[in-house]
Amino acid sequence: MRATAILETILYGEDIAAMRRFYEGVIGLEVRRELEDQFVFFHCGDGMLLVFNQVASAVKPKSFTSAPPHGATGAGHVCFSATAGELARWRQHLSRHGIALEADFEWSGGGHSIYCRDPAGNSVEFAEPRIWGLPERFPPKLLDFGDKEARQQIRSLRDQKLVVASHNPGKVKEINELLGPYGVEAISAASLGLPEPEETGETFEANAELKSRAAADGAKLVSLADDSGLCVEALGGDPGIYSARWAGPSKDFVLAMRNVEEKLQAIGATTPEQRRAYFVSVLSVAWPDGQVENFEGRVWGTLVWPPRGKRGFGYDPMFLPDGRQETFGEMDPDAKHEISHRAVAFRKLVDALF
Repeated sequence: MRATAILETILYGEDIAAMRRFYEGVIGLEVRRELEDQFVFFHCGDGMLLVFNQVASAVKPKSFTSAPPHGATGAGHVCFSATAGELARWRQHLSRHGIALEADFEWSGGGHSIYCRDPAGNSVEFAEPRIWGLPERFPPKLLDFGDKEARQQIRSLRDQKLVVASHNPGKVKEINELLGPYGVEAISAASLGLPEPEETGETFEANAELKSRAAADGAKLVSLADDSGLCVEALGGDPGIYSARWAGPSKDFVLAMRNVEEKLQAIGATTPEQRRAYFVSVLSVAWPDGQVENFEGRVWGTLVWPPRGKRGFGYDPMFLPDGRQETFGEMDPDAKHEISHRAVAFRKLVDALF
């Protein structure tokens, strides 16, 4: 085993607000996560910069996660990038060297980290890049890592012909609009007469990959599949991966939206705070030789009733994205493409594959 990339690096400071103003306002870095007076994470190039209040950490070392404490007044910290498969091999590798894991942590937004200590007592973390919404293979352009799996190349999709693994005309149209500027010739699975595989996965990622693999095998072309849905906090994440099924065999999303609204009314969820929801999209790209790359995007908002607008598709007319006055059903398609869950996932795909 050999570490291939540093996912996080760390700076220290007691005035976190001032540090945020500097690195966000002056240096131009994007804030990804913050806990007031404790820490702030910035997206920086191909990785993450952590600004950490070592004094607060010493007082409340476990105030924000179950990760082992670290800070400038004691043990330092480094985080190495690792895919899910590599994490499993790191666990075995460390065990063979007699090095105990201090924590094996699953993040609420998805992805794992494992922690151990070096001989000096520093915190050493191995983490999936997706905890920061970064491509699974990180950095995406670094291809020769010294083992067979790591050398598997991430190929460019620019000027490729590919099949969109969907029978949903609205989804195919939206994906084609996103692909258009990159010279990609996209055809739908329906136009090729490919069957829709049964979606037996328990996650969006599993179902997206199932569909992309099936289309790539059937068409002998690169395939792009999407699995997406609406997750409502007050309903425990429903309809989630079953979003399309709530519309019934006839794909009646007026019925599906009414079903969501009736369930919210039944539990008294009438205020905006009680009607929080997010759309999630996982884009899966599969090659006929079996290589697969997955990319996830989310967008948060509030559910409105009655539905507004006749644009978009699915649950769009009842979803009001944060910071906007129009629902996805009212928005101009170009405006929606700037902020939608599918657009977020697509930007990650573009960063890795174009």
